[in-house]
Amino acid sequence: MASLLSGTSGRAPWLCRTVLSILMVLQFGSLALGAKTLWRDEVADLLCNSSAQNCLLACFDVTFPISPFNLFLLHMASLVAHSLACAFLFHSPKYQGKGRWWKGQLRGQSQKLWLDGISLLAKVLLEAIFLMVFHSLYSQYPSWLFCPPSASCPQITICIVQNASWKDAFTLFFVGASWVSVALCLIMLYQTVIKILQRTSGPGKSQPDHPGWPNGYYIES
Repeated sequence: MASLLSGTSGRAPWLCRTVLSILMVLQFGSLALGAKTLWRDEVADLLCNSSAQNCLLACFDVTFPISPFNLFLLHMASLVAHSLACAFLFHSPKYQGKGRWWKGQLRGQSQKLWLDGISLLAKVLLEAIFLMVFHSLYSQYPSWLFCPPSASCPQITICIVQNASWKDAFTLFFVGASWVSVALCLIMLYQTVIKILQRTSGPGKSQPDHPGWPNGYYIES
C-alpha cells in the first residue's frame, strides 16, 4: 500500500515511502474537505460591485483561467495514474513478471535500478509541471479582483473573494506538499544514479548493500 500511495518501488527507503504516502493521503483528504467547504462554489464566493451575472462570470474567468481546485484535481489524477503504473510494473517484489511479456527481462539489478530511476524521474516531472503551472498562474491567492471592461461585461468590475485567506492557506499546504515530494524524489533519484554508476564502473567497484539509509536503499522490504 505504501508503494502504491508513494508511487515508488518496494526497495525505496521506508521513511521516504512513508512520508510520500502520508503526503498523498493528506492531499486527498484536503481536496475532499475543500470540495465541501472552501471550493464548493467559487463563483458564489465573489462579492462584486455589479449584480449582473455576466460581469461576475467574466471577472472570474479572467482572473482564474484554470480554477485552482480543478488544477489540484488534475494534478492528483496524474499522480494516481503514475502510482497505478508503478504498482503494475513493480507488482512482483523480485521482478519475476511470471506470465507477462517482460518475463526474464528484469532479473538483473541494473534493470531494476533503471526502472526505479525512470519512475522517480517521471514523478519529479509530474510534480514539477504542476508547480510551474501553478506558480505561473497564482503566486498568491487574490483577496480581491479587478476586471476591466470586456465584451461580456462593459463596465469595470471589482470583486472581493470571500475566505481568501483560508484558500491561500489551502493552496500553500497543497503546493508545499508537492515541494516536499519533489525534494524526497530527488534524493532517491540521486541515490539511484549513484548505484547505477557504481554498477557500471566495473567489477569490484560497486559497494555492497547494507541496511539503513542511504546504503541500504535497494534492500528488499
